[in-house]
Amino acid sequence: MSWRAKLQEQRGAVFQKGQGDPLTQLTQPQNGRSDSLTKLTKPSCVSSVSDPSGNSANIGAAVLLDAPALKQLRARLLALAGANWIDAASIHRLHDLDVAACIGLDSRQLAGYLSLLEETAERHAGRVPAGHTAAIHCQLCGPVWAYPDVAAVLPVVDGWPRALGCPWCFVRKAGGYIPRPPVACEGCRHFTPDTISPAAGMGACGAGKGTQYPMQRRGCSHFHPIKKATL
Repeated sequence: MSWRAKLQEQRGAVFQKGQGDPLTQLTQPQNGRSDSLTKLTKPSCVSSVSDPSGNSANIGAAVLLDAPALKQLRARLLALAGANWIDAASIHRLHDLDVAACIGLDSRQLAGYLSLLEETAERHAGRVPAGHTAAIHCQLCGPVWAYPDVAAVLPVVDGWPRALGCPWCFVRKAGGYIPRPPVACEGCRHFTPDTISPAAGMGACGAGKGTQYPMQRRGCSHFHPIKKATL
């Protein structure tokens, strides 16, 4: 066979994708009983490789977790929630894989995890989580409340701690309510002061919020601080 024929044969070869291994599966209990034999498969890592024949094979590594262990861990989370006055509804809503991710954590770490769940639930309900008393400016959400330690490490631009994203972003995407720090229109670049009385007269909002008094403080998602001159 000439080299041209060999090249043509290689170009025309078609490699079929292999079936691979299942990433997740539920092992059925014997005799139809739901007991400690029930196993939950959790995918930990997945990689795609090609065997020498050119077929693609998926290789998944799984960790088997028994149902009683998950039930015991969920009960531990509920006990910690009760001790820290955290609503148990967020623990009941956790998927088994979320509970399984907590295996190996000590009580202090679990309490921190529950605190984050509580803060998320508060934001879903349109309330500011306890202790979030610092005002920051999110590039996507506008002025929002944040934890003081978070605001302290953000870069300050035009007098505001600035962030490219914030914990309220998922609330905004879902169309939920975001309680906002009060701001004054006179400090916003969208505001055009009244020509007769710039300091006290009602001016126009370029973001479509109508006419507003310059010194009146209110919550506004369109607030954009006036750019300050730099030396």
